Amino acid sequence: MTKPVDKPNILWIFSDQHRPHAISCYGDKNIRTPNMDRLAEEGIRFNCAYSNTPICSPFRASLYTGKYITSHGVVSLHVPPNPGQRMLAQELQDYGYHTSHMGKWHISGGAAPSHFVSPYFRPGWNDWLGFECSNRPWETMYSTGTAPTPHKTMKGFQTDVLTDFTVDWIHSRAGNPTPWFHVVSIEPPHPPHTAPEPYMEMFRDRELTLRPNVPLDHPELEQWKDYLRAYYAQIANLDHNIGRMLNALEETGQLDNTILFYFADHGDMMGSHGKRGKTQPEVESSQIPLLIRYPKQIPAGQVSDGLISGVDLMPTLLGLIGAPIPSYVEGSDLSETVRGLQAEGAKSVVLQFEKNFWAEDPVKTFRTLVEAEWFYTVYLLKGPTQLFHMKEDPYQMNNLIDDPAYAEVKARMDAALRERLSELGDDFFLRLQALEAREAEVR
Repeated sequence: MTKPVDKPNILWIFSDQHRPHAISCYGDKNIRTPNMDRLAEEGIRFNCAYSNTPICSPFRASLYTGKYITSHGVVSLHVPPNPGQRMLAQELQDYGYHTSHMGKWHISGGAAPSHFVSPYFRPGWNDWLGFECSNRPWETMYSTGTAPTPHKTMKGFQTDVLTDFTVDWIHSRAGNPTPWFHVVSIEPPHPPHTAPEPYMEMFRDRELTLRPNVPLDHPELEQWKDYLRAYYAQIANLDHNIGRMLNALEETGQLDNTILFYFADHGDMMGSHGKRGKTQPEVESSQIPLLIRYPKQIPAGQVSDGLISGVDLMPTLLGLIGAPIPSYVEGSDLSETVRGLQAEGAKSVVLQFEKNFWAEDPVKTFRTLVEAEWFYTVYLLKGPTQLFHMKEDPYQMNNLIDDPAYAEVKARMDAALRERLSELGDDFFLRLQALEAREAEVR
């Protein structure tokens, strides 16, 4: 097959638990990320990109299906997708692409560590090197075939080794006329927070500038700082390896004919609001970095405040390459925003969070609606409901939910969230109504 000029290669560099607030081009003074910054300088940086469900498996299923959790069925960790889901790799294969995956998958319902993913749960990949979930960044186990054995072990730090594999793979594609889609899915900076020693040493004693919403009187403050230093060490190592992949594309003459995405599945609170980890609606957990470089279509140095989220990445990519967007996709094609032809992103973003694990009591269940200025969250079993004005309060430190001056905004956001969830077949408010009725009976 001869590669048409309108079918560029596609490289997705995809990390785990990397909040955008830990990248220098997003304004973080604690770290320099020159290669991520280069992607922003030569392409577009999104300031308002979100994880629709800020935990690994549900986001990944939304990424590859273009659907919300209420449609694809991956409502938590350890829950596989509903049977018969079409995924992005299959659509790209049908459009003439050679598809390749390396690294973490985490959409088959498995737990960590799990080195094998059945082909049943990962349709559409021509080349496969990966694992379900490891949480072991050193000596990570993986598989390349269609059976659990024999398994293989990465000799070194996962980010470095996956980059070695990707660099070799990029070189192997040089001169091949078939367009390719390659995903390198890297666990760091997901815990445990560790990196090769030169990077750990770089941050070991560094003074940190914390976000204003980190409580300085919290008893765990010094522990959070230690986590954050090691988190930055992982990110510095990741940035170095992104540079290695860029170099491989340049060396093989493929860089300017490759659409390059960098993003993550969710963020990390890292002490903001007195919390750590993911699974929270606040932006430290729910926002993600999103950098896209493709000089043939994307003007350099764009910065977008348009809303975009995980369900939009599949249709937006398909829009960039002129591929048909399947009718089952629930996200929006924002390729015109990426190209700089419109300022607007999605009208709104919906966040759906059910629970951490398949059998866990859903004490964290929430739904959020994000609009240009407003961020509204309703919890199922805990509270309080939250309303933040994002332009005046970007660190979400002033909850306006009980302020009578914003009663009309609350009512409008609540009605809009209910309408959007109804469109998605999400029964969240029916469950909330049933719980409130039971509580009223008890009283």
